[in-house]
Amino acid sequence: MDPVLLPVLLASAVVAAAAWVVCRAWRLSAERELRRREEEATVQREALLLEEKTLRRQLHEANEALRLRAESLQQVLRASIALKAHLPLEAVLANVARAAATSFGFGRVLLSLHDRADGVLVPRTHVGLSEEWPHLEGLRLPSERLAGTASGSSSTYPSPLASVLGDAARDGLLAVPLVASDHFVGLLELAGPPPDRTEASVDPVVLELFASQALNAIRLARAHETTRLGSLRDPLTGASNHGHFQETLSREIARHGRTGGKLVLLMSDLDDFKAVNDRYGHRAGDAVLKGLVSRLVASVRDMDTVARYGGEEFAIVLPETDAAAGQFVAERLREAVAASPLEAGLPEPLRLTLSIGLAVYPDDATGKGGLVECADRALYAAKRTGKNRVVRYAKVPVSAEALLTERT
Repeated sequence: MDPVLLPVLLASAVVAAAAWVVCRAWRLSAERELRRREEEATVQREALLLEEKTLRRQLHEANEALRLRAESLQQVLRASIALKAHLPLEAVLANVARAAATSFGFGRVLLSLHDRADGVLVPRTHVGLSEEWPHLEGLRLPSERLAGTASGSSSTYPSPLASVLGDAARDGLLAVPLVASDHFVGLLELAGPPPDRTEASVDPVVLELFASQALNAIRLARAHETTRLGSLRDPLTGASNHGHFQETLSREIARHGRTGGKLVLLMSDLDDFKAVNDRYGHRAGDAVLKGLVSRLVASVRDMDTVARYGGEEFAIVLPETDAAAGQFVAERLREAVAASPLEAGLPEPLRLTLSIGLAVYPDDATGKGGLVECADRALYAAKRTGKNRVVRYAKVPVSAEALLTERT
C-alpha cells in the first residue's frame, strides 16, 4: 500500500468512526427523548382518563344528589298539601311524623311539642316506636332554652328519643328544632333507616324546607283549634255552649249505641240564683256562674263535658258511666258547691246549693231528646222536693218523692 495513502485512509476511518459514534449517540438520545415523550404522553393520557373518570363520577354523584333532592322535594310538596289541611292538631302532628319518615327514609320518627306552661318537651306522636312509646316521657327544658332561639343548635335541646335508644342507634339520631320567631315550638327527631333500606338520606336544604312546612302546619292547626274551641265555648263561663253540648251528646249516644256502653246525663241548676241577681246585680251573678263552672270542671274527668244549657242550668255528659257511678259523681258535684261559698265579688262569698237530675242511656231513653227530657224531669223533681239534692229519673214515677235518691 502506498505509504502516502495510509494516513489518509486512517484519518478517514477515524472520521467515519467518530461520525458513527456521534450518529449513534444522537440516535440513542433521540430514542430516549422519544420514549420520554411517549411516557409523558402516556402519563398525561392516564391523568386525563383519571380526571375524566373523576369528573364523570362527580357528575353522576351530582346528578344522583339532584335526583334525590328532586324526589325529596316532590315528597315534601305532596306532604305539604296534606299538612295544610284544616285538621285537628293531633292529626296534623301524625301527618308530620309520617311525612318525615316517607320523605327522608327514616324508620323511627318522634315529634315532641314544647309545653310552655310547664317548660317541658312532651312527646306527641311517632312512627316506628311502638315498643318505646310507653317509656317516652316529657323532658324539662333548660332554663336558658325556655324562650327558644333560632340560633340554638339541636344539641342544646333535650332529646326524648335519645332517652330510649341504644348507643348505636343514638349515634345516627338527627334532631331538628322547630323554632318560630325565636320561640321554641317543638323537636322533630329522626333515627335509623327503615328495614328495606340500608341508609337514610338527608338533604339539609330539603330538611329545612320540610321543617318550615311542618312548623306552619302546627301553627295553623293550633290557631284553627283555638278558633274552633272559642266557637264551642260559652263566652262568660268557659263551659261548652249549648250547640257543642247537643253535638257532643249526639256523638256519644251514637258511639255508646255501637259499643253497648252506658252514658249518664246530669242536668243541674243553681238553686235560688234569681235572688242573687235581684239582690246583688248581674255582675255578682256572672261571678257566681264562673265559680260554679270552675268547681264542676274540677270535679269531673277530662273526657266528661260540662256545658251551659241556659241561664244558670248546666248539663254534664259522663261517657262510659253507669247509674251508680253517675250517682256518685252527681253527689260529688252537689257537695263541691254546697261545701264552701262561691266568690261573687262581694265583701262576703255567697252560700249556694245545686240541684241535679240524672238520666242514663239506654236505661231511661235511647235518643238524645228523650234523654234530655228524662234528666230535665228528674231535675224538676229535685227542685220540687227541697232542692240541694240529686234525683235519678224513673220511667214510671208514682210521685216526685219516688224519684228521690238517698244522699251519700
